[in-house]
Amino acid sequence: MSSPQADHPEIQWLKIEQQSSVNLDDGNHRLLTHISHRAMATDFVAILPDENPEQIELTVDALEELNHIESRLTIYQPESEISLVNRFAAKRPVPVSWSTFRLLERSMQWSRSTEGAFDITAGPLVDAWGFSKRQGRKPTRKEIDSARQRVGYEKIELDSAKQTVRFNEAGMSVNLGAIGKGFALDQIAGQLRERGVVNFLLHGGNSSVIASGNQRADDSKGWAIGLSHPTKPGHRLTGLWLKDQALGTSGSGKQFFHHRGRRYGHVIDPRSGFPAGDLQSLTTITSAATDADACATGLFVAGSNAVIRWSTQEWFQPTILVRSGDRQDSSEIGCIGEVSWVSSPSDAEHKH
Repeated sequence: MSSPQADHPEIQWLKIEQQSSVNLDDGNHRLLTHISHRAMATDFVAILPDENPEQIELTVDALEELNHIESRLTIYQPESEISLVNRFAAKRPVPVSWSTFRLLERSMQWSRSTEGAFDITAGPLVDAWGFSKRQGRKPTRKEIDSARQRVGYEKIELDSAKQTVRFNEAGMSVNLGAIGKGFALDQIAGQLRERGVVNFLLHGGNSSVIASGNQRADDSKGWAIGLSHPTKPGHRLTGLWLKDQALGTSGSGKQFFHHRGRRYGHVIDPRSGFPAGDLQSLTTITSAATDADACATGLFVAGSNAVIRWSTQEWFQPTILVRSGDRQDSSEIGCIGEVSWVSSPSDAEHKH
């Protein structure tokens, strides 16, 4: 695919039937070593292209760092840095570690770039819709308005000199769930490269991915990654090659509820207070998983029209969009930017 030439290119949508499948196996079987570690309520997995005992041991050690990262960022441990911020930042500035402060700064940058579509303060709205307890419900307009008063990235004060966080509104809270997995993957990838491990695939729950080096010693294309169907677990829509890049996917295909015949997904637009978007899922490809997670979330929330509008921005990266097709169990896939496909998403030639 070539990069868009027009100021605001149209997305060329290609129909994908549900029963279609993408085979990423080239028939030349090679042993891959999988190492998993449970953290942040998901399974983090490292995949190595061969059985190298030394590299396996280094990877196991690197994955142990996930426990320390989670202990700083989780909202489920009362003494974590983020829990302390949520408890006290409306009363006084709260000091945090350098890495946590940098992550908060990065979150603010993505909030500004996406005009508030990505916002780590959206927790009160998620609570109002019942998704924080996986018990979706439609809140009243009054409940939504009340929650929105406690939401807004612009109400966070970051003091870089003192490395502190302050809230300008009582009842606010920060939740790094939409960016934390990518940040953790970046940290692990950095440790692996420092220790001489250069060929690996990392993922956190499949939605956040880092591909480093190559899957095969005799092939320089990188790693073959399957793009999952948004609502059909285990089904692949298409596949792409990823090398020394990160991928983030956002969507609401797994958490949703129906109310009076209407479907409500768990990804909430912090600007309106209602579930977001006109897409089933959205995937971005960037150089860092932290940015891929945040960008994918912000673009998914904003929707396809905003994706087109922002596609000429300097920060915009290759983006794959999936929406419902005109028939049951069908989807349509579109792309802006350069993507290296393992196999074409349809039999048509793709030049978007």
